[in-house]
Amino acid sequence: MNDNNSEIQLPDYVLVNPRLTDDPVYRQGEIGVITAAILNRDEFFVGFDDGQVGLYSADALLMLKQPESIYEYMHENALKLSVDDFKNLKNIALLLDYGTPREQRTAMEIARKNLGVQPAALVSLEERLGLKQSYKRGR
Repeated sequence: MNDNNSEIQLPDYVLVNPRLTDDPVYRQGEIGVITAAILNRDEFFVGFDDGQVGLYSADALLMLKQPESIYEYMHENALKLSVDDFKNLKNIALLLDYGTPREQRTAMEIARKNLGVQPAALVSLEERLGLKQSYKRGR
């Protein structure tokens, strides 16, 4: 990172929110890669496996939480989680611990396919980057 904090680390993979109601490229629930971002305009260009690119705001994109956060959730909710959800969350966290893009993609695939783990494993890009706070600030 720069000393002036002008650089922000973006995730390797994002998931277009499956509940997104207005998606001009119809990619709800699909995994993509941020190819460019204009933070002050809340514009994120996301590329998909077929080469198509879509323009999204940060609140339309989901990213994986940090593994520590997932482990904490598992610990706090162990008795409430189904066996499958517990296993899926554990697998996601373990894959994220490896830290390679390939494992991150696999972790994102698990989260994408299992709705029960999404609240525990995913966070909006808007929330993670702290963009939500800046919208609420005013004079």
